[in-house]
Amino acid sequence: MKRAWILTVVVAMFAVGGCQREDNPLISANDGQFSRLIEARNAFSPSCAAALYEPDTFVQQYNALKFSPDGRISSVSDQQKTSCANELQKRASEVGIGGAVTPEHLRDERVRQRYLATRKK
Repeated sequence: MKRAWILTVVVAMFAVGGCQREDNPLISANDGQFSRLIEARNAFSPSCAAALYEPDTFVQQYNALKFSPDGRISSVSDQQKTSCANELQKRASEVGIGGAVTPEHLRDERVRQRYLATRKK
């Protein structure tokens, strides 16, 4: 009887453990790596992280870089979001973030919260 109870507990622990989210490398990255990831690539481009997590800021940054009113935008397009997500995935390895960063990792609410907290610092 005691073995059956122990076996039940072990099986329950594995079942609960299997339901947890897989580790997100953007959450486990150190502050320096994360800060380098979310900053603009250079002075002549808006922050791709802003396109995903702070669209109004991205629009302001993008428009500030345009001299002609014709090139300005009023919102972040799906194409810009996709392009920025691809850019962030590529940059993650460049700044030393281990593991493959997926679009699901970028959509994780914890990453958005970390982005906002980092921007406030």
